[in-house]
Amino acid sequence: DDYMDMEDHDGTAIHSKRCKLPIRLTYGAMSEDSIAEETHYHSTHYYEDNNTTLPPLPDANFMGNEKPSKWSNYGRSITHGLADFVAQEEMDRYRGFWWDTSSNGILFARVDESMVPPYRITHQGRDGGGIGGGGGDESTYEDHRYPFAGESNPDVTLGYVVVDRRTVLGEEENGDDEERMVYDSRSVGDEDGEEDRKDCARDSTSDVRQTTMGQQHAPPTAAAARTTSPAALASAAARFNWSNVVWFHPPPDASEYLARVSWLPDGSACAQWQNRAQTTLQLIRMDVKSGCTSVLHTERSDVWINLHHMMKVLPRAIHPMECAAAGGGGSSSSPLSLPDGSFSFLFASERTGYSHLYLYTYIAGHTKNSNNGGGEARLVRQISGGEWMVESIAGINMNHDVVYVTGTYDSPLERHLYALPLTNRFLLLQQQQARGEVSTVGDNEDVFIDGCGDATCGTTDSSVGVRRGLQQVMDTFRGGGESQRDDDDVTSATSSRSGHKQQQQYYSDFDTITTPLGPSDPIRLTIDPGMHTIVMDKACRVVVDTSSDLGRPTSSRVYALPVGGPFRRCVSMMEGTNGENSSNSAATTRAGLTLLFALYDAAYDEKMGSSPSLATNNTSNQYMVSTASIISNGALAAQSASSFAFPAPDILSFPTSDGTATLHAALYRPDPAVHGPGPYPLVCAVYGGPHVQRVNRSWSQCADMRAQRLCSMGFAVVKCDNRGSSRRGLEFEGAIRRRLGRLEVLDQVAAVRQLAMRGIADPTRVGIYGWSYGGYLAAMCLCRAPDVFHVAVAGAPVTSWDGYDTHYTERYMGLPHENQSGYRESAVFDHVPNMRGKLMIVHGLIDENVHFRHTARLINRLIAAGKDYDLLIFPDERHSPRRLRDRVYMEKRISDYFVRNLLGTSQVENQHRNGMNDCGNISGGVRPMAGHL
Repeated sequence: DDYMDMEDHDGTAIHSKRCKLPIRLTYGAMSEDSIAEETHYHSTHYYEDNNTTLPPLPDANFMGNEKPSKWSNYGRSITHGLADFVAQEEMDRYRGFWWDTSSNGILFARVDESMVPPYRITHQGRDGGGIGGGGGDESTYEDHRYPFAGESNPDVTLGYVVVDRRTVLGEEENGDDEERMVYDSRSVGDEDGEEDRKDCARDSTSDVRQTTMGQQHAPPTAAAARTTSPAALASAAARFNWSNVVWFHPPPDASEYLARVSWLPDGSACAQWQNRAQTTLQLIRMDVKSGCTSVLHTERSDVWINLHHMMKVLPRAIHPMECAAAGGGGSSSSPLSLPDGSFSFLFASERTGYSHLYLYTYIAGHTKNSNNGGGEARLVRQISGGEWMVESIAGINMNHDVVYVTGTYDSPLERHLYALPLTNRFLLLQQQQARGEVSTVGDNEDVFIDGCGDATCGTTDSSVGVRRGLQQVMDTFRGGGESQRDDDDVTSATSSRSGHKQQQQYYSDFDTITTPLGPSDPIRLTIDPGMHTIVMDKACRVVVDTSSDLGRPTSSRVYALPVGGPFRRCVSMMEGTNGENSSNSAATTRAGLTLLFALYDAAYDEKMGSSPSLATNNTSNQYMVSTASIISNGALAAQSASSFAFPAPDILSFPTSDGTATLHAALYRPDPAVHGPGPYPLVCAVYGGPHVQRVNRSWSQCADMRAQRLCSMGFAVVKCDNRGSSRRGLEFEGAIRRRLGRLEVLDQVAAVRQLAMRGIADPTRVGIYGWSYGGYLAAMCLCRAPDVFHVAVAGAPVTSWDGYDTHYTERYMGLPHENQSGYRESAVFDHVPNMRGKLMIVHGLIDENVHFRHTARLINRLIAAGKDYDLLIFPDERHSPRRLRDRVYMEKRISDYFVRNLLGTSQVENQHRNGMNDCGNISGGVRPMAGHL
């Protein structure tokens, strides 16, 4: 309560409510313009109003791997507590520091970008004199440390610094004993810490910055503190703690990227590190007190490893015997003990080709069968399996032996909430009932033992952003307190949770355990078809389900989960079966959710012009809505009879040209009463890159304003998720590995030919548009399939992968020097001579993600090949236009380009006469689409 975390220009600081001033916690951070400050902080420090001195702070070059010859070219750039560019852009990691669960210290990232040359972006559209306006001051340009494919990445190291109340605020917990050392927890005589360091067989990933007792200076005593201001004491304490930072180097086998950081129940931390090729991911356990490290788990792939947020530590450790098959000596009613410091966690892996959950247990002190001798976690069982993907962990309730997940079990075009058994104890119970070893279970009995001793046995995940707010709402619903403050995938460690107080059995030989039961089929809990996004309270009692479908706009409803868990009903149904139907699929009986109330339903939203009469026109496949409002008592009152329609696209499936995979597409058909029966000019809307799915059963398909507008103008519009798209498994996604822009183009061609064969598309009038990766594919389709595509609009396109960042590019393409032919073939440049159609390039000049340099390089090749092109530039926009006037202008230019080149000049004039020439308004009340293009 006496301090809160904040960030200063160098990284991490806290604000002391007592001192009323921010207290700097880290030192040695610098930029090219702060060398003097760096020199100052590495000299001997003096306390204000006190002559006590501290030794010089550790040199910022302690790693010994910087190359001084480059500093004069690139300048020094070191930060503490901040995430670097690729971490934020490509790894979904936006934090650079993590409070420990007791708030006594911070684990932070030290990022040295000195080896990454700054990339300058000039604001060419600024008014005023000088270069770029304003005389060339810093407001007219911005520098980014952007690591290009094949070039140097930042050096990232983790450090742990003590930040407890006593050391930061200069207070002693017992104020009566003034002669005691104010900072005795980290000062000379820390015998426990010294013993830990002596006993620790550290590997090369840790470095304890600890001076010898003879050299270390003691911080001021309580007597000295009486004559020193609190702010000065706090600052001095922070400097003293900084001199005792515990540093952790990256592991040798995965030393390039810091992907995730979380805290473990025993007070240690876990860092996930990737190698440069992103084929190895290691979970490193770090003892922040001693500096000991060990490899907790290693994940390897022949394709690439997709990062995720599905590492969840369980409230208590699970003995491997609890998951053993029947006959192995385990007990379904008595949990087994493990040594103190043991813990279990769930982790997702695509080792089978699909993302599934695996249960691991770290057994403290057990190093048998460990590759590194440091105590790897043991794989206890596979939770899920099959040709579908687990996408998120919504909640964990050990009392009911259940893991709640979202995934694609029913269809890759939908997302649902499912329940999976954690240990499969309900199947063990069924088998034991069949053998007469246990009695049957009544409806009101708790079958599964709760090992956490806590009423809130759900997942302890507390995510950032909107979900964190909803988590607090859920806590209110269940009458609980505040949700935890921890970062996403950080688990509470306020108690050991390593075992039970009433354990009956103990197994010391953990390697002679019966084979565990295999994965079970999930139980689907959400009923309505479509895409569901789930937020669950920590106790796993209620959920907020935000969902939509092609014929159903977005709604958010609160449901209660089945009382006693989804498997209680399954166990009750097992009574009297005499052991029949005991396979893993026996638990597929659906246990539904109970609707409590609706938070929001777009079908009844007055702003959408909707009514409670929600009729679906099956013949035209469109969802009709009219104006309505929600009155205070929650009932719905219809208002005006005005209405409008969002035609839902048809979902098509067809094989690839080589017949090795099935593709899904969404087709928007023009109204035949207005535009005739077809065939129609066709426009393909494409993204096509990894980690994105454009075709699914969600209302976003209906709300695609650009597709709807083009459809209303007489174009057929199709979206096709080619190979390389997400949510289909690693084989489907990894088909494009090391050769981008080849299979994607073939699959888009297959979509066009399918529609032409069905008489929907006119094969002589085909256009394509896309943004970012989609802009790249739009240009590639025009160049690599000139007989199929005649017009392309390429927005912010990547034109050569050597100009994009390391983490994204090298994941799919490898290093440039190892795949020279692949990089050359995957660039647009060598295919430009084949282009015969019309190309318009759209780009923002201050795009910091896909630099305008990509477009400039492509224009040089177009000029060299004598190819015409059109260019639409937004001087003050970044990767995607954000200002309304720019979006409206861009939408008009894009639609005009397709009309002019696929319909003819007369059609453009007709559209202008119909009121589409006003840049400040779009006909029909349709506003420009928000978000990513």
